[in-house]
Amino acid sequence: MSEESTGLGGSDSARSEPRIGPESLHGSNPTPPQLENGDGWSADPLLVSGCDAYVDGEYLYQDYVYDDHGADTRSVLDQPPDGHTLGGFYSRATGDYRYPTDPDTYAFNAADLLEFRARPSENGVTYRITLNTMVDPEAAAVAIGIDTGDGDGRTDWGYGLGELGASVDHRLVTWGTGAEFDGEPLDSDRVSVDVRRNQIEVEVPLDPGEETWRHYAVVGLWNDEQESFQEIAVDADRAVPGGRKSGQSPPPVFNVGFRFEEPIQRNIDLGELLPRLAMIIANAPMEVLQQLDDPAQLLGTLGDAPELFDIDNPLKLFNPLDTPLGISGLIDVAERLLPLNDIEGIPRVIGVGNWQEHGQSTALANRDISQYHADIDFGKLQDGVEERNTPDSGFVSYLYPSRYDFGEGVDPYANVLEGRIQPYAAYIPEDVEEPAPMVTMLHSLGNCYTQYPVYMPSLVEALAEHTGGVVFMPQTRSPGIWYKEKAELDVFEAWRDLETHIDIDRNRVSVAGYSMGGFGAIIMATKNPDLFGRCFGVVGPPAEDPLKAPTNNMIATPSILMNELLGGEGGGRLFSIFTEKPENALRLTENLRHVPLLLWHGGADPLVPLLGPTNYARRLRSHGYRHQIDVFPTVDHFSLAVRDRWDRGPEYLADTETPDHPDRVTYRRVPEFDYPELDIRHDSAYWVTDIEVREGHSSGLVDATSLADGYADPEPEQYTTTGTQPMAYTGTGIRWDESESVRAPTNTVELTLEGVSEVTLWIEAVELDPRAELTLEIDSNIGTTVVLRGSFGSHEVAVDAGESTLVVPPLA
Repeated sequence: MSEESTGLGGSDSARSEPRIGPESLHGSNPTPPQLENGDGWSADPLLVSGCDAYVDGEYLYQDYVYDDHGADTRSVLDQPPDGHTLGGFYSRATGDYRYPTDPDTYAFNAADLLEFRARPSENGVTYRITLNTMVDPEAAAVAIGIDTGDGDGRTDWGYGLGELGASVDHRLVTWGTGAEFDGEPLDSDRVSVDVRRNQIEVEVPLDPGEETWRHYAVVGLWNDEQESFQEIAVDADRAVPGGRKSGQSPPPVFNVGFRFEEPIQRNIDLGELLPRLAMIIANAPMEVLQQLDDPAQLLGTLGDAPELFDIDNPLKLFNPLDTPLGISGLIDVAERLLPLNDIEGIPRVIGVGNWQEHGQSTALANRDISQYHADIDFGKLQDGVEERNTPDSGFVSYLYPSRYDFGEGVDPYANVLEGRIQPYAAYIPEDVEEPAPMVTMLHSLGNCYTQYPVYMPSLVEALAEHTGGVVFMPQTRSPGIWYKEKAELDVFEAWRDLETHIDIDRNRVSVAGYSMGGFGAIIMATKNPDLFGRCFGVVGPPAEDPLKAPTNNMIATPSILMNELLGGEGGGRLFSIFTEKPENALRLTENLRHVPLLLWHGGADPLVPLLGPTNYARRLRSHGYRHQIDVFPTVDHFSLAVRDRWDRGPEYLADTETPDHPDRVTYRRVPEFDYPELDIRHDSAYWVTDIEVREGHSSGLVDATSLADGYADPEPEQYTTTGTQPMAYTGTGIRWDESESVRAPTNTVELTLEGVSEVTLWIEAVELDPRAELTLEIDSNIGTTVVLRGSFGSHEVAVDAGESTLVVPPLA
């Protein structure tokens, strides 16, 4: 392993402190093929979605990624169309198109526009289109409409596109290996395709001079036999896309360019919608109810619809077994009872902007994309004007280039975004002071990087207001990898990219999340305590396996359920809420010595039963670690999100301060939580690094204390509190008081080791003096090697099992 991959960086003589965080958090961004420039192109990509610029004589537009869902064909009450898609009910796209199921041609992402460029050329105007995925150069078709202002345009672009509502004077259509301009084939030397770069270049014989021409761009799939865009069928098969409803004729367009203002907002008040749906069910005619499996039982369950809901808990609808039916179950029943046209005012989707394509989808449904255009000023291009239209504040959708190549497109079976270009978002307050604090917000199961501005906008705003910093929202490549492997990699790669846009104060970074995101907040802080100074977890289970947390690791869910019947990422037969190797934060609670936690849980939560979180809090209490667990007695899994009130939570994170190198470090390494193929090893914290676990041991524990400044363990104090904000709760926890007995400073390290075959200590990071004798007081259950590191280089000390005191001569 090279020095770069160990995270040490530089030569032994050049460093006195370790580098904090995994390799993916450091270094410069790569340049994957999609971001490369061929002959004639020089501008760097924007990598800010929904934005454009004039740079180096080129016009650039940066689109969103994985936003290729086509037209809106159904309401939220409709069953989704057959075919593969990404995510779950709460991250459902507005568009309803499904790709053909041949992955070797379409990779479930073939019509996803990444970037559009234009520049004047010697023989006309050259356009460059970059697709997010290009497995087969003839899979996708791109149409560019040009309005020169002559007023003689057409809104039916032909090629099977039909009416698009955008009047154009010229039409350029390319399918990678060929192109036509105004219905006539272009010479082959005017068309080129680069499958490695996913780029298509087409030159058209036009001379705009210094005029401003309006441009439109749409992307769909190509039907070579028909020489047109591939029509959308009802159901997808290996060669034909699906998603339309019978009787509809939506345009065969998956992705529209030049969308500078995609809406993103909370679309409806679930507390108002769900009682309406209950009324629909309760008032349905008997002949309609008889379509259900057991109408008598349903009627007995419903009773009087207005009494179905507790005003403080509007998401609860109980069946005779007192089991929550939930939002999706309630909507499913309502959809089966009444046709869409009989339900006025029902929204098309619950969340607007889940994948940043709501405006596109509604425009396509209305066959009018005229609002999505770019007025390209060729005078600016000739004059070399520099103009970047990218936001400095507010909600920003970024793209980052990954160092890892997992393939192209989407793997809907594992529910993973495979491509090199990945999305994430950040909320940046106006006039933010740099270096800025940062809250890392991790999304829930089945959700995506826009979850919080869509469903919990008050939370995002409150976090920014109280911390004075950036709210960072990674996609993590999937709606459900549970913040390990590729998901954890994504957090750090996106974080690294965010720091190319804004200076982040790494001593004031915290982590938070809801549901699976709450688990993610706990597990990320536990594995990386030197990166996250505080943690705020809301209704998150402490273990991915639903049985391990409540049973203190004594009972696990049978593998036949976790891997075979329910399936999981990596080859399970059916996608489920679990992954193949469930992780468990209870195994690593020792690591949270310097990470205070605030945990919120509902007393009536059927998805995360209270026994699991309270068991986790019991572990923290046994260590004497700072935390507070608040139990809201009447709250279920969704109520806090629906209310979107977060009193105390953002304020808690406002006090985040991650210590550089605390005098005492406790860290347990579990090798099975490492991902060496991704250069992620959870083997270090602060000034204690490169922990190696002896073969045959499932984990290794290091507890190291520097006495350079003297030391006193804080005094843990247990407390109980109550309150009413944001709802009535009872809280219990541990706070720290300063100890009155402080030990005298000495050039000494105290070290307790369990199952550790080797560990590295960066002694200068905690003010230990390498020019003087260093005393090591060690208690290890096995023979081990202690490596001392610093500006002097490295020095190995062999240690026998048992208790020992070793004196190391001056090292510098």
